[in-house]
Amino acid sequence: MSNEIEEAGPAPAQVEPAAIDAQKGVLQIAALMDLPIEGEKGLAVKLDADLNVTATRLGEVAQRLPIFRVNGELVCFLRDGERVQVTPRFFRTWINSHLTIAAKFDKEDGKPIPGTLKTDDAGAILESESFLAGVRKIAAVNRVRLPVVRKSGALEKLPWGYDDETKTYTVPGGIDYATDVSLESAKVGMGRIDGDFPFENQRSIAVQRAANLALFCKHLPGGDGLRPGFLWLGNRVGCGKSVLAKSVLYPVIGSAAAAKLKQKEDLDKELEAFMRAGVPYIFLDNVYGGLASASLDQLLTSKKSTGRALGGHSIFEVDNTALVVVTGNRLELNEDAARRFVVVDLFDREGPEARQIECRLDDDAMLSEQWRCEQLARLYAMVAHWHAMGMPRAQVLLAGYERYSEMLGGIVTAAGYEEPFQTALIPDSISPENAEFLELVEIILQDMGAEDEKKFVLEDLVRMARGAELFQDKIGSVQDGVDLVVKRDGVAKGERGFVRDEGLVTASHRASFTKWMKKRIGSHVGREGQRVEFGKREEAKKMRFSVKRLRV
Repeated sequence: MSNEIEEAGPAPAQVEPAAIDAQKGVLQIAALMDLPIEGEKGLAVKLDADLNVTATRLGEVAQRLPIFRVNGELVCFLRDGERVQVTPRFFRTWINSHLTIAAKFDKEDGKPIPGTLKTDDAGAILESESFLAGVRKIAAVNRVRLPVVRKSGALEKLPWGYDDETKTYTVPGGIDYATDVSLESAKVGMGRIDGDFPFENQRSIAVQRAANLALFCKHLPGGDGLRPGFLWLGNRVGCGKSVLAKSVLYPVIGSAAAAKLKQKEDLDKELEAFMRAGVPYIFLDNVYGGLASASLDQLLTSKKSTGRALGGHSIFEVDNTALVVVTGNRLELNEDAARRFVVVDLFDREGPEARQIECRLDDDAMLSEQWRCEQLARLYAMVAHWHAMGMPRAQVLLAGYERYSEMLGGIVTAAGYEEPFQTALIPDSISPENAEFLELVEIILQDMGAEDEKKFVLEDLVRMARGAELFQDKIGSVQDGVDLVVKRDGVAKGERGFVRDEGLVTASHRASFTKWMKKRIGSHVGREGQRVEFGKREEAKKMRFSVKRLRV
Protein backbone atom coordinates (compact mmCIF):
# COMPACT_ATOMS: atom_id res chain seq x y z
CA MET A 1 0.00 0.00 0.00
CA SER A 2 2.84 2.29 -0.81
CA ASN A 3 0.88 4.73 -2.97
CA GLU A 4 -2.58 4.37 -1.54
CA ILE A 5 -2.77 7.87 -0.04
CA GLU A 6 -3.58 11.03 -1.88
CA GLU A 7 -2.59 14.09 0.14
CA ALA A 8 -5.60 16.32 0.52
CA GLY A 9 -4.33 19.68 1.71
CA PRO A 10 -4.62 21.13 5.22
CA ALA A 11 -6.75 19.56 7.91
CA PRO A 12 -10.33 20.88 7.93
CA ALA A 13 -10.17 21.90 11.57
CA GLN A 14 -7.41 23.32 13.78
CA VAL A 15 -7.03 21.26 16.92
CA GLU A 16 -4.84 21.20 19.95
CA PRO A 17 -2.02 18.65 19.92
CA ALA A 18 -2.94 15.36 21.55
CA ALA A 19 -1.24 12.13 22.43
CA ILE A 20 -0.95 9.48 19.74
CA ASP A 21 -1.58 5.81 20.50
CA ALA A 22 1.51 4.46 18.78
CA GLN A 23 0.20 0.90 18.66
CA LYS A 24 -3.28 1.60 17.33
CA GLY A 25 -2.45 4.63 15.27
CA VAL A 26 -5.61 6.40 16.52
CA LEU A 27 -5.39 10.02 17.59
CA GLN A 28 -7.98 11.17 20.11
CA ILE A 29 -8.18 14.89 19.55
CA ALA A 30 -8.94 17.05 22.59
CA ALA A 31 -10.59 14.11 24.41
CA LEU A 32 -13.78 14.28 22.33
CA MET A 33 -14.86 10.73 23.08
CA ASP A 34 -18.01 11.93 24.86
CA LEU A 35 -19.14 14.14 21.97
CA PRO A 36 -21.26 12.92 19.04
CA ILE A 37 -18.97 12.08 16.17
CA GLU A 38 -21.40 13.28 13.50
CA GLY A 39 -20.15 16.63 12.24
CA GLU A 40 -17.10 16.49 14.55
CA LYS A 41 -13.54 15.72 13.50
CA GLY A 42 -12.89 14.09 16.84
CA LEU A 43 -10.66 11.27 15.64
CA ALA A 44 -7.76 10.78 13.29
CA VAL A 45 -6.86 7.32 12.03
CA LYS A 46 -3.36 6.70 10.73
CA LEU A 47 -3.08 4.62 7.59
CA ASP A 48 -0.64 1.77 7.60
CA ALA A 49 1.26 -0.02 4.87
CA ASP A 50 -0.62 -3.14 5.96
CA LEU A 51 -4.22 -2.50 4.87
CA ASN A 52 -5.58 -4.95 7.43
CA VAL A 53 -4.07 -2.83 10.21
CA THR A 54 -5.92 0.20 8.85
CA ALA A 55 -9.15 -1.81 8.65
CA THR A 56 -8.69 -2.88 12.27
CA ARG A 57 -8.17 0.72 13.38
CA LEU A 58 -11.31 1.87 11.57
CA GLY A 59 -13.24 -1.07 13.05
CA GLU A 60 -12.24 0.06 16.55
CA VAL A 61 -13.90 3.44 16.05
CA ALA A 62 -16.77 2.21 13.82
CA GLN A 63 -19.28 2.32 16.66
CA ARG A 64 -18.86 6.09 16.74
CA LEU A 65 -19.64 6.38 13.06
CA PRO A 66 -23.14 6.46 11.50
CA ILE A 67 -22.46 3.37 9.42
CA PHE A 68 -24.42 0.17 9.97
CA ARG A 69 -25.04 -3.35 8.72
CA VAL A 70 -28.61 -4.10 7.59
CA ASN A 71 -29.33 -7.58 6.20
CA GLY A 72 -25.65 -7.99 5.40
CA GLU A 73 -25.35 -4.68 3.55
CA LEU A 74 -23.44 -1.61 4.71
CA VAL A 75 -25.61 1.51 4.85
CA CYS A 76 -25.50 5.02 6.26
CA PHE A 77 -28.06 7.78 6.70
CA LEU A 78 -27.64 11.24 5.24
CA ARG A 79 -28.66 14.43 7.07
CA ASP A 80 -32.11 14.38 5.42
CA GLY A 81 -32.67 10.81 6.61
CA GLU A 82 -32.09 9.19 3.23
CA ARG A 83 -30.62 5.71 3.48
CA VAL A 84 -27.61 5.12 1.23
CA GLN A 85 -25.70 1.94 0.45
CA VAL A 86 -22.03 2.35 1.29
CA THR A 87 -19.90 1.60 -1.77
CA PRO A 88 -16.09 1.96 -1.99
CA ARG A 89 -16.39 5.14 -4.07
CA PHE A 90 -18.86 6.62 -1.58
CA PHE A 91 -16.88 5.50 1.50
CA ARG A 92 -13.55 7.08 0.47
CA THR A 93 -15.03 10.60 0.64
CA TRP A 94 -17.71 9.97 3.28
CA ILE A 95 -15.20 8.78 5.88
CA ASN A 96 -13.32 12.10 5.61
CA SER A 97 -16.41 13.99 6.76
CA HIS A 98 -16.48 12.01 10.03
CA LEU A 99 -12.82 11.61 10.96
CA THR A 100 -9.41 12.50 9.65
CA ILE A 101 -7.69 9.91 7.52
CA ALA A 102 -4.06 10.61 8.37
CA ALA A 103 -1.36 9.86 5.86
CA LYS A 104 1.00 10.53 8.77
CA PHE A 105 1.29 12.58 11.97
CA ASP A 106 3.52 15.61 12.23
CA LYS A 107 6.52 14.68 14.34
CA GLU A 108 6.73 18.07 16.04
CA ASP A 109 3.15 18.91 17.08
CA GLY A 110 1.40 15.55 16.57
CA LYS A 111 -1.20 16.99 14.20
CA PRO A 112 -2.56 14.64 11.52
CA ILE A 113 -1.62 15.27 7.91
CA PRO A 114 -4.82 14.33 6.06
CA GLY A 115 -5.04 12.05 3.03
CA THR A 116 -7.66 10.18 1.02
CA LEU A 117 -8.21 6.47 0.48
CA LYS A 118 -7.89 4.97 -2.96
CA THR A 119 -11.14 3.38 -4.19
CA ASP A 120 -9.66 -0.13 -4.30
CA ASP A 121 -8.35 0.20 -0.76
CA ALA A 122 -11.71 1.51 0.44
CA GLY A 123 -13.35 -1.57 -1.07
CA ALA A 124 -10.89 -3.88 0.66
CA ILE A 125 -11.56 -2.19 4.02
CA LEU A 126 -15.34 -2.50 3.60
CA GLU A 127 -14.97 -6.24 3.04
CA SER A 128 -12.49 -6.74 5.86
CA GLU A 129 -13.62 -8.88 8.78
CA SER A 130 -11.58 -6.67 11.09
CA PHE A 131 -13.59 -3.60 10.03
CA LEU A 132 -16.99 -5.32 9.87
CA ALA A 133 -16.57 -6.66 13.41
CA GLY A 134 -16.85 -3.12 14.73
CA VAL A 135 -19.82 -1.99 12.61
CA ARG A 136 -23.11 -2.01 14.48
CA LYS A 137 -25.97 -4.16 13.21
CA ILE A 138 -29.44 -2.74 12.73
CA ALA A 139 -32.47 -4.97 13.22
CA ALA A 140 -34.97 -2.23 12.31
CA VAL A 141 -35.03 1.30 10.96
CA ASN A 142 -37.77 3.63 12.19
CA ARG A 143 -38.97 7.03 11.04
CA VAL A 144 -40.75 7.84 14.30
CA ARG A 145 -39.95 7.07 17.94
CA LEU A 146 -41.78 3.83 18.60
CA PRO A 147 -42.63 2.53 22.10
CA VAL A 148 -40.42 -0.02 23.80
CA VAL A 149 -40.65 -1.91 27.08
CA ARG A 150 -37.14 -1.90 28.54
CA LYS A 151 -35.57 -4.81 30.39
CA SER A 152 -36.36 -2.86 33.57
CA GLY A 153 -40.07 -3.02 32.69
CA ALA A 154 -40.39 0.69 31.93
CA LEU A 155 -42.35 1.88 28.90
CA GLU A 156 -40.72 4.66 26.89
CA LYS A 157 -40.13 5.91 23.38
CA LEU A 158 -36.99 4.86 21.56
CA PRO A 159 -34.38 7.63 21.26
CA TRP A 160 -33.40 9.31 18.03
CA GLY A 161 -30.45 7.56 16.45
CA TYR A 162 -29.12 4.15 17.45
CA ASP A 163 -30.51 2.17 20.37
CA ASP A 164 -28.14 -0.57 21.48
CA GLU A 165 -30.67 -2.60 23.48
CA THR A 166 -33.05 -3.11 20.54
CA LYS A 167 -30.48 -2.71 17.73
CA THR A 168 -32.74 -0.15 16.09
CA TYR A 169 -32.02 3.14 14.38
CA THR A 170 -34.57 5.94 14.53
CA VAL A 171 -33.77 8.45 11.81
CA PRO A 172 -33.22 11.84 13.52
CA GLY A 173 -35.42 14.76 12.55
CA GLY A 174 -38.72 12.91 12.18
CA ILE A 175 -42.05 13.93 13.69
CA ASP A 176 -42.73 13.44 17.39
CA TYR A 177 -45.97 13.04 19.32
CA ALA A 178 -47.55 13.44 22.74
CA THR A 179 -47.61 10.66 25.34
CA ASP A 180 -50.26 12.08 27.67
CA VAL A 181 -53.44 11.40 25.64
CA SER A 182 -56.07 9.43 27.59
CA LEU A 183 -57.45 6.14 26.32
CA GLU A 184 -60.97 7.56 26.14
CA SER A 185 -59.83 10.48 24.01
CA ALA A 186 -57.81 8.13 21.79
CA LYS A 187 -60.78 5.84 21.14
CA VAL A 188 -63.06 8.77 20.33
CA GLY A 189 -60.49 10.20 17.95
CA MET A 190 -59.93 6.90 16.14
CA GLY A 191 -63.65 6.27 15.93
CA ARG A 192 -64.10 9.70 14.38
CA ILE A 193 -61.53 8.83 11.71
CA ASP A 194 -62.97 5.52 10.53
CA GLY A 195 -66.41 5.37 12.13
CA ASP A 196 -68.13 6.15 8.81
CA PHE A 197 -66.74 3.08 7.07
CA PRO A 198 -69.10 0.09 6.63
CA PHE A 199 -67.52 -2.43 8.99
CA GLU A 200 -69.62 -5.58 8.93
CA ASN A 201 -69.24 -6.26 12.67
CA GLN A 202 -67.38 -5.41 15.87
CA ARG A 203 -64.78 -8.07 15.11
CA SER A 204 -63.77 -6.18 11.96
CA ILE A 205 -63.38 -2.96 13.95
CA ALA A 206 -61.12 -4.83 16.39
CA VAL A 207 -59.02 -6.12 13.47
CA GLN A 208 -58.73 -2.56 12.15
CA ARG A 209 -57.36 -1.46 15.54
CA ALA A 210 -54.91 -4.36 15.52
CA ALA A 211 -53.78 -3.30 12.05
CA ASN A 212 -53.42 0.32 13.23
CA LEU A 213 -51.06 -0.94 15.95
CA ALA A 214 -49.18 -3.55 13.90
CA LEU A 215 -46.23 -1.37 12.81
CA PHE A 216 -46.30 0.74 15.96
CA CYS A 217 -45.81 -2.19 18.37
CA LYS A 218 -42.94 -4.09 16.81
CA HIS A 219 -40.56 -3.37 19.72
CA LEU A 220 -42.95 -4.49 22.46
CA PRO A 221 -42.72 -7.98 24.03
CA GLY A 222 -43.93 -10.36 21.34
CA GLY A 223 -43.68 -7.74 18.63
CA ASP A 224 -40.77 -9.57 17.04
CA GLY A 225 -42.85 -12.73 16.60
CA LEU A 226 -44.06 -14.01 13.26
CA ARG A 227 -46.76 -11.66 11.93
CA PRO A 228 -49.86 -12.51 9.86
CA GLY A 229 -50.95 -10.35 6.96
CA PHE A 230 -53.92 -7.98 7.10
CA LEU A 231 -56.61 -8.24 4.44
CA TRP A 232 -59.45 -5.80 3.70
CA LEU A 233 -62.36 -7.37 1.80
CA GLY A 234 -65.32 -5.44 0.44
CA ASN A 235 -68.56 -6.42 -1.26
CA ARG A 236 -68.36 -3.54 -3.73
CA VAL A 237 -66.11 -0.86 -5.14
CA GLY A 238 -65.90 2.29 -3.03
CA CYS A 239 -66.41 0.80 0.44
CA GLY A 240 -63.08 2.18 1.69
CA LYS A 241 -60.69 -0.79 1.69
CA SER A 242 -57.70 1.12 0.32
CA VAL A 243 -58.18 4.13 2.59
CA LEU A 244 -58.38 1.96 5.71
CA ALA A 245 -55.27 0.05 4.66
CA LYS A 246 -53.36 3.29 4.04
CA SER A 247 -54.42 4.64 7.45
CA VAL A 248 -52.42 1.76 8.94
CA LEU A 249 -49.23 2.74 7.09
CA TYR A 250 -49.12 6.54 7.06
CA PRO A 251 -48.70 7.28 10.80
CA VAL A 252 -45.56 5.19 11.33
CA ILE A 253 -44.04 5.13 7.84
CA GLY A 254 -45.14 8.43 6.30
CA SER A 255 -45.98 6.71 3.01
CA ALA A 256 -48.40 4.11 1.63
CA ALA A 257 -47.04 3.15 -1.77
CA ALA A 258 -48.76 0.18 -3.38
CA ALA A 259 -46.55 -2.38 -5.11
CA LYS A 260 -47.40 -3.28 -8.68
CA LEU A 261 -48.89 -6.75 -8.49
CA LYS A 262 -47.02 -9.06 -10.83
CA GLN A 263 -47.75 -12.65 -11.71
CA LYS A 264 -46.13 -15.88 -10.52
CA GLU A 265 -42.33 -15.81 -10.97
CA ASP A 266 -42.23 -12.02 -11.43
CA LEU A 267 -44.16 -11.54 -8.18
CA ASP A 268 -41.76 -13.87 -6.35
CA LYS A 269 -38.77 -11.90 -7.66
CA GLU A 270 -40.31 -8.58 -6.61
CA LEU A 271 -41.18 -9.82 -3.11
CA GLU A 272 -37.67 -11.24 -2.77
CA ALA A 273 -36.24 -7.82 -3.64
CA PHE A 274 -38.47 -6.18 -1.03
CA MET A 275 -37.34 -8.63 1.65
CA ARG A 276 -33.65 -8.09 0.87
CA ALA A 277 -34.14 -4.32 1.01
CA GLY A 278 -35.74 -4.64 4.46
CA VAL A 279 -38.86 -2.64 3.53
CA PRO A 280 -41.25 -2.17 6.49
CA TYR A 281 -44.39 -3.07 4.53
CA ILE A 282 -45.68 -4.61 1.29
CA PHE A 283 -48.97 -3.10 0.12
CA LEU A 284 -50.92 -5.00 -2.56
CA ASP A 285 -53.96 -2.88 -3.43
CA ASN A 286 -57.14 -3.93 -5.26
CA VAL A 287 -56.09 -7.50 -5.92
CA TYR A 288 -58.46 -9.49 -8.13
CA GLY A 289 -58.74 -13.24 -8.63
CA GLY A 290 -56.20 -15.25 -6.67
CA LEU A 291 -53.19 -14.41 -4.56
CA ALA A 292 -50.63 -17.19 -4.71
CA SER A 293 -46.90 -16.72 -4.30
CA ALA A 294 -44.17 -18.92 -2.85
CA SER A 295 -42.31 -15.83 -1.63
CA LEU A 296 -45.47 -14.43 0.00
CA ASP A 297 -46.05 -17.73 1.79
CA GLN A 298 -42.44 -17.70 3.01
CA LEU A 299 -42.78 -14.11 4.16
CA LEU A 300 -45.83 -14.98 6.29
CA THR A 301 -44.67 -18.33 7.66
CA SER A 302 -40.96 -17.91 8.36
CA LYS A 303 -38.95 -15.30 10.25
CA LYS A 304 -36.12 -15.57 7.72
CA SER A 305 -35.84 -15.98 3.98
CA THR A 306 -32.97 -17.43 2.02
CA GLY A 307 -32.31 -17.42 -1.69
CA ARG A 308 -29.80 -16.90 -4.43
CA ALA A 309 -28.94 -13.35 -5.35
CA LEU A 310 -30.10 -12.38 -8.83
CA GLY A 311 -27.30 -12.45 -11.38
CA GLY A 312 -24.92 -14.32 -9.11
CA HIS A 313 -24.22 -17.46 -7.13
CA SER A 314 -24.10 -16.04 -3.60
CA ILE A 315 -26.73 -17.11 -1.08
CA PHE A 316 -28.45 -14.49 1.04
CA GLU A 317 -30.39 -14.74 4.30
CA VAL A 318 -32.62 -11.91 5.49
CA ASP A 319 -35.12 -11.30 8.27
CA ASN A 320 -38.77 -11.17 7.22
CA THR A 321 -39.89 -7.92 8.81
CA ALA A 322 -42.35 -6.48 6.28
CA LEU A 323 -46.02 -6.12 7.23
CA VAL A 324 -48.17 -7.53 4.41
CA VAL A 325 -51.24 -5.41 3.63
CA VAL A 326 -53.73 -6.52 0.96
CA THR A 327 -57.09 -5.23 -0.29
CA GLY A 328 -59.48 -6.97 -2.68
CA ASN A 329 -63.03 -7.76 -3.75
CA ARG A 330 -64.06 -11.44 -3.49
CA LEU A 331 -60.40 -12.32 -3.40
CA GLU A 332 -59.69 -16.03 -3.68
CA LEU A 333 -57.15 -17.46 -1.25
CA ASN A 334 -56.26 -21.09 -0.79
CA GLU A 335 -56.89 -22.49 2.68
CA ASP A 336 -53.28 -22.03 3.80
CA ALA A 337 -53.25 -18.38 2.70
CA ALA A 338 -56.62 -17.72 4.33
CA ARG A 339 -55.18 -18.77 7.70
CA ARG A 340 -52.28 -16.34 7.30
CA PHE A 341 -54.40 -13.21 6.96
CA VAL A 342 -56.58 -11.40 9.48
CA VAL A 343 -59.64 -10.06 7.71
CA VAL A 344 -61.43 -6.71 7.93
CA ASP A 345 -64.86 -7.36 6.41
CA LEU A 346 -66.55 -4.34 4.82
CA PHE A 347 -70.15 -4.63 3.66
CA ASP A 348 -71.69 -1.55 2.06
CA ARG A 349 -75.44 -2.02 1.74
CA GLU A 350 -76.29 1.31 0.09
CA GLY A 351 -73.17 2.40 -1.75
CA PRO A 352 -70.59 5.12 -0.97
CA GLU A 353 -72.85 7.93 -2.23
CA ALA A 354 -75.34 7.28 0.58
CA ARG A 355 -72.80 7.46 3.42
CA GLN A 356 -72.56 10.59 5.55
CA ILE A 357 -68.83 11.11 6.10
CA GLU A 358 -67.81 13.28 9.05
CA CYS A 359 -64.02 12.98 8.68
CA ARG A 360 -63.01 12.57 5.07
CA LEU A 361 -59.69 10.78 4.66
CA ASP A 362 -57.40 10.98 1.67
CA ASP A 363 -53.66 10.70 1.06
CA ASP A 364 -53.00 14.40 1.60
CA ALA A 365 -54.80 14.40 4.96
CA MET A 366 -53.03 11.28 6.21
CA LEU A 367 -49.64 12.53 5.04
CA SER A 368 -49.96 15.76 7.05
CA GLU A 369 -47.77 16.06 10.11
CA GLN A 370 -50.72 17.04 12.31
CA TRP A 371 -52.77 13.96 11.40
CA ARG A 372 -49.84 11.62 11.87
CA CYS A 373 -48.90 13.13 15.26
CA GLU A 374 -52.48 12.87 16.52
CA GLN A 375 -52.81 9.26 15.37
CA LEU A 376 -49.46 8.25 16.87
CA ALA A 377 -50.47 9.80 20.19
CA ARG A 378 -53.69 7.75 20.15
CA LEU A 379 -51.78 4.55 19.46
CA TYR A 380 -49.38 5.32 22.30
CA ALA A 381 -52.36 5.87 24.61
CA MET A 382 -53.61 2.34 23.86
CA VAL A 383 -50.16 0.89 24.51
CA ALA A 384 -49.72 2.88 27.74
CA HIS A 385 -53.12 1.70 29.01
CA TRP A 386 -52.18 -1.92 28.27
CA HIS A 387 -48.80 -1.49 29.98
CA ALA A 388 -50.41 0.05 33.06
CA MET A 389 -52.74 -2.98 33.29
CA GLY A 390 -49.76 -5.31 33.48
CA MET A 391 -49.57 -6.13 29.76
CA PRO A 392 -52.47 -8.66 29.67
CA ARG A 393 -52.47 -11.21 26.84
CA ALA A 394 -55.28 -11.96 24.42
CA GLN A 395 -57.43 -15.03 25.03
CA VAL A 396 -58.04 -15.84 21.35
CA LEU A 397 -54.79 -16.52 19.51
CA LEU A 398 -54.03 -17.06 15.85
CA ALA A 399 -52.47 -20.46 15.17
CA GLY A 400 -48.90 -20.10 13.99
CA TYR A 401 -48.72 -16.49 15.24
CA GLU A 402 -49.25 -17.04 18.96
CA ARG A 403 -46.60 -14.68 20.40
CA TYR A 404 -47.59 -11.81 18.17
CA SER A 405 -51.35 -12.27 18.43
CA GLU A 406 -51.35 -12.55 22.22
CA MET A 407 -49.48 -9.23 22.48
CA LEU A 408 -51.41 -7.34 19.80
CA GLY A 409 -54.75 -8.84 20.79
CA GLY A 410 -53.99 -8.00 24.41
CA ILE A 411 -53.57 -4.30 23.61
CA VAL A 412 -56.78 -4.23 21.56
CA THR A 413 -58.93 -6.06 24.12
CA ALA A 414 -57.45 -4.05 27.03
CA ALA A 415 -58.78 -0.96 25.24
CA GLY A 416 -62.30 -2.42 25.26
CA TYR A 417 -62.58 -3.86 21.75
CA GLU A 418 -63.44 -7.44 20.82
CA GLU A 419 -60.83 -10.15 20.31
CA PRO A 420 -59.36 -9.29 16.90
CA PHE A 421 -58.16 -12.80 16.09
CA GLN A 422 -61.55 -14.47 16.14
CA THR A 423 -62.29 -16.51 13.03
CA ALA A 424 -63.85 -14.41 10.30
CA LEU A 425 -67.27 -15.83 9.38
CA ILE A 426 -66.87 -15.04 5.70
CA PRO A 427 -65.36 -18.13 4.05
CA ASP A 428 -67.31 -17.62 0.81
CA SER A 429 -65.76 -14.19 0.34
CA ILE A 430 -62.28 -15.51 0.92
CA SER A 431 -62.47 -18.54 -1.37
CA PRO A 432 -65.50 -18.98 -3.64
CA GLU A 433 -64.07 -22.23 -5.03
CA ASN A 434 -63.74 -23.66 -1.51
CA ALA A 435 -67.37 -22.75 -0.84
CA GLU A 436 -68.38 -24.55 -4.04
CA PHE A 437 -66.39 -27.59 -3.00
CA LEU A 438 -68.16 -27.71 0.38
CA GLU A 439 -71.49 -27.60 -1.45
CA LEU A 440 -70.35 -30.49 -3.63
CA VAL A 441 -69.36 -32.49 -0.51
CA GLU A 442 -72.89 -32.04 0.86
CA ILE A 443 -74.38 -33.28 -2.40
CA ILE A 444 -72.04 -36.29 -2.33
CA LEU A 445 -73.06 -37.14 1.25
CA GLN A 446 -76.73 -37.00 0.22
CA ASP A 447 -75.97 -39.35 -2.66
CA MET A 448 -74.22 -41.74 -0.26
CA GLY A 449 -77.30 -42.03 1.92
CA ALA A 450 -76.53 -44.28 4.90
CA GLU A 451 -73.24 -45.55 3.46
CA ASP A 452 -70.10 -44.61 5.34
CA GLU A 453 -67.84 -44.85 2.28
CA LYS A 454 -68.42 -44.76 -1.45
CA LYS A 455 -66.25 -44.52 -4.55
CA PHE A 456 -66.92 -42.05 -7.35
CA VAL A 457 -65.38 -41.57 -10.76
CA LEU A 458 -64.69 -38.12 -12.19
CA GLU A 459 -67.86 -38.23 -14.32
CA ASP A 460 -69.98 -38.73 -11.17
CA LEU A 461 -68.53 -35.61 -9.58
CA VAL A 462 -68.93 -33.60 -12.78
CA ARG A 463 -72.59 -34.61 -13.12
CA MET A 464 -73.41 -33.70 -9.50
CA ALA A 465 -71.51 -30.40 -9.72
CA ARG A 466 -73.22 -29.39 -12.96
CA GLY A 467 -76.61 -30.18 -11.47
CA ALA A 468 -75.93 -27.62 -8.72
CA GLU A 469 -74.34 -25.14 -11.17
CA LEU A 470 -70.94 -25.46 -9.50
CA PHE A 471 -67.49 -25.07 -11.12
CA GLN A 472 -68.99 -24.07 -14.46
CA ASP A 473 -65.76 -22.32 -15.44
CA LYS A 474 -63.99 -25.67 -15.08
CA ILE A 475 -66.55 -28.22 -16.33
CA GLY A 476 -69.21 -26.28 -18.23
CA SER A 477 -72.97 -26.46 -17.77
CA VAL A 478 -75.51 -29.32 -17.90
CA GLN A 479 -76.28 -28.35 -21.49
CA ASP A 480 -72.57 -28.66 -22.35
CA GLY A 481 -72.65 -32.18 -20.93
CA VAL A 482 -75.76 -33.07 -22.96
CA ASP A 483 -74.16 -31.76 -26.15
CA LEU A 484 -71.15 -34.03 -25.57
CA VAL A 485 -73.42 -37.07 -25.19
CA VAL A 486 -75.29 -36.15 -28.38
CA LYS A 487 -72.01 -35.81 -30.24
CA ARG A 488 -70.62 -39.10 -28.87
CA ASP A 489 -73.74 -41.17 -29.60
CA GLY A 490 -74.86 -39.40 -32.76
CA VAL A 491 -78.34 -38.83 -31.30
CA ALA A 492 -80.95 -37.82 -33.84
CA LYS A 493 -82.37 -34.30 -33.56
CA GLY A 494 -85.83 -35.46 -32.55
CA GLU A 495 -84.51 -37.61 -29.71
CA ARG A 496 -82.19 -35.09 -28.08
CA GLY A 497 -84.81 -34.06 -25.51
CA PHE A 498 -84.40 -37.45 -23.82
CA VAL A 499 -80.62 -37.17 -23.42
CA ARG A 500 -79.25 -36.76 -19.88
CA ASP A 501 -75.93 -35.38 -18.69
CA GLU A 502 -73.52 -38.24 -18.06
CA GLY A 503 -70.65 -36.13 -16.78
CA LEU A 504 -68.67 -36.08 -20.00
CA VAL A 505 -66.13 -33.28 -20.28
CA THR A 506 -63.79 -31.93 -22.92
CA ALA A 507 -60.10 -32.79 -22.68
CA SER A 508 -59.19 -29.33 -21.37
CA HIS A 509 -62.00 -29.39 -18.77
CA ARG A 510 -60.95 -32.88 -17.69
CA ALA A 511 -57.38 -31.76 -17.14
CA SER A 512 -58.24 -28.61 -15.17
CA PHE A 513 -60.96 -30.17 -13.01
CA THR A 514 -58.90 -33.27 -12.22
CA LYS A 515 -55.91 -31.12 -11.27
CA TRP A 516 -58.08 -29.01 -8.95
CA MET A 517 -59.79 -32.04 -7.37
CA LYS A 518 -56.44 -33.70 -6.66
CA LYS A 519 -55.55 -30.71 -4.51
CA ARG A 520 -58.60 -31.40 -2.33
CA ILE A 521 -57.45 -34.89 -1.32
CA GLY A 522 -57.48 -35.08 2.48
CA SER A 523 -59.90 -34.26 5.29
CA HIS A 524 -62.45 -31.47 4.95
CA VAL A 525 -65.11 -30.03 7.21
CA GLY A 526 -68.63 -29.82 5.79
CA ARG A 527 -71.02 -26.94 6.45
CA GLU A 528 -72.84 -28.90 9.12
CA GLY A 529 -69.67 -29.82 10.94
CA GLN A 530 -69.37 -33.26 9.35
CA ARG A 531 -65.86 -34.44 8.66
CA VAL A 532 -65.19 -36.37 5.51
CA GLU A 533 -62.08 -37.86 3.99
CA PHE A 534 -62.09 -37.00 0.32
CA GLY A 535 -60.02 -39.13 -2.03
CA LYS A 536 -56.89 -41.22 -1.78
CA ARG A 537 -53.66 -40.52 -3.60
CA GLU A 538 -53.38 -43.92 -5.24
CA GLU A 539 -56.93 -43.65 -6.63
CA ALA A 540 -56.57 -40.11 -7.94
CA LYS A 541 -54.17 -41.29 -10.63
CA LYS A 542 -57.06 -43.26 -12.13
CA MET A 543 -59.43 -40.34 -11.60
CA ARG A 544 -61.38 -42.17 -8.91
CA PHE A 545 -62.27 -40.56 -5.60
CA SER A 546 -63.38 -42.28 -2.38
CA VAL A 547 -65.50 -40.32 0.08
CA LYS A 548 -65.57 -41.58 3.66
CA ARG A 549 -67.51 -40.22 6.62
CA LEU A 550 -65.31 -39.64 9.66
CA ARG A 551 -67.02 -40.30 12.95
CA VAL A 552 -66.18 -37.57 15.49
